[in-house]
Amino acid sequence: MSEVIRDLQDDARVLLRQLSGDDPEECLRQAQKMRVRLDCLTAGLVGRARLRQVTWSRIGQALTISEDTARHRYTDDYVLRRLRQVSRLRALPASLSALSNGPSRHYSTSSPNDGTIPAEAEATGPAYNTLAPLLSMLARASEIPLQDLARRAQCSPSYLSRILNGQRVPSWAITERLAKTCEADLAIVRKSWETEQLRRRPPRSTVDDRRDIDSLAGVSDRAQAVRKLATALRTLHVRAGQPTPQQICVHSRWRLQAHQVTAILERDEPCDWPTLVLLLSILGGSPDYFRPLWQAATEHPPT
Repeated sequence: MSEVIRDLQDDARVLLRQLSGDDPEECLRQAQKMRVRLDCLTAGLVGRARLRQVTWSRIGQALTISEDTARHRYTDDYVLRRLRQVSRLRALPASLSALSNGPSRHYSTSSPNDGTIPAEAEATGPAYNTLAPLLSMLARASEIPLQDLARRAQCSPSYLSRILNGQRVPSWAITERLAKTCEADLAIVRKSWETEQLRRRPPRSTVDDRRDIDSLAGVSDRAQAVRKLATALRTLHVRAGQPTPQQICVHSRWRLQAHQVTAILERDEPCDWPTLVLLLSILGGSPDYFRPLWQAATEHPPT
């Protein structure tokens, strides 16, 4: 349900941007979309309350409806049906109990990819991290009409609207043109775009099961190794659920410090090997995959 709440936040940002436009019907459609999503969220929260033994009487009081209305409206079937409208899971369990007691989300301990992001990838579905709000904020701050922005980004106005609404994730080519038009920092936009792409990639098998993976493929000098090591670590961080530096420090029992983690993940600064091994153990990475990359990035000879 946290994803639904994030989508509502994105919807609110889109509606705020639309208020400055000339199409009142667009605002109404966006408000209706938010109402449907909010209804689905309410159903999910009622299901959550019931699983925690909250009585129908108290649920009715919280929703300002009668106990009987709450009981007959929010049946298990109704709650699951509404959750399916907004869920990104391939399939929801058949009961609320199974939904609550099922396994927690599993993050793969897979190998990071080689750092090559498809330039023209066109993923669909809500963009629920920072990309859509960031692009929407840039578009709003630029005060450039949507038609002109679309022309400069070389896409249709309707497609651009879906990008800013979080319904489409654009290719990097479109994102870059949009960022340049809005005079944004390309490095910040690129990192946000990469993160959204990484979120959408399916889990991959572990490195230990695929001995043929060469982490140095395509690396010919130290600068390339540094970039590939940084991209691989960011990939691993995203697939581990993007824990904060503070959370990583806690998991390391304070053997790592927040400034170290920030430097490694955000400033592309290679660390010493014991520190990297500790970070990999927390994020679920394979030292066998990362060691050749680290050696090439730090100019340590293979051992």
